Amino acid sequence: MKTKLLPLAAILSLATFGAQAHSHVEDSAAIQDNAQGAYVVDSNGNVVRDSWNRCVHSSNWTKETAINKCEGIAEPKPAPVAVVIAPAPKPTPVFVETIIEDVPAAFRGFFDVNKANLKLPANQELDNYADYMTRNPARHIQVTGHTDATGKADYNQSLSQKRANAVKAYLTGKGISGERIETFGMGESAPIATNKTKAGRAENRRVEIKVIKAQ
Repeated sequence: MKTKLLPLAAILSLATFGAQAHSHVEDSAAIQDNAQGAYVVDSNGNVVRDSWNRCVHSSNWTKETAINKCEGIAEPKPAPVAVVIAPAPKPTPVFVETIIEDVPAAFRGFFDVNKANLKLPANQELDNYADYMTRNPARHIQVTGHTDATGKADYNQSLSQKRANAVKAYLTGKGISGERIETFGMGESAPIATNKTKAGRAENRRVEIKVIKAQ
C-alpha cells in the first residue's frame, strides 16, 4: 500500500496521538521508510518521530511490515560468504627420458716395443666392449693408437694406426660391425707419461677407446 504524505500539521498531530503504537529509538538519525506503509513519513520519505524519538506507526503497521531500527531490533547479520579456495593446479608431469649408460670402464691397452699385438689382459676388457655394443646398437666407438717417442715419427704414425686396427679386428671378430668402429693413429704426438724412462714409454705405447653416438 502506498503511503500518503501528510502535511506538517497532520504529522505533528499524529506524533502526539497516544493510541498509536510506537517504539523507542536511541539513534536520532533519519530512518528511511521501507515502502510498506507501516509508518507515518515526511516529505523526504523519512519515518516521523514523536517527542520521545519514537517512530510513529500508521494504521497499516504490523510486525511483518515493521522496520527493525524503528522497533529497536538489531539488524540481522549478513550470512557469511563462503570462500571457496580452489586447489592449486597439479603441475604437469614432465617426462624426461633417462638413458642409463652402462659403458665399460675406460679402456687402455698396452703393447710391447715395435709390436701391434694385443696383450692377453686387454682381451677381457674388449669382450666387455663387444657386449656393450651388442646391447647398444646406436653406439659407435673411436679407437686411437699411440706410440712412445723412440723411432722415426712416420714409423710411429704407421705403428699407432696398426695398434688401433688390432682392436678393431678383435671386435669385428666378436660380431661388431666395422662401420661402428673408427680408428686413428696418433703416433708419438700425445704422450701421457715421460718418454725419458722405460716405465713412461711403456705407458705411451697404448690404445684408447671412446664411445660416441651414431651420427
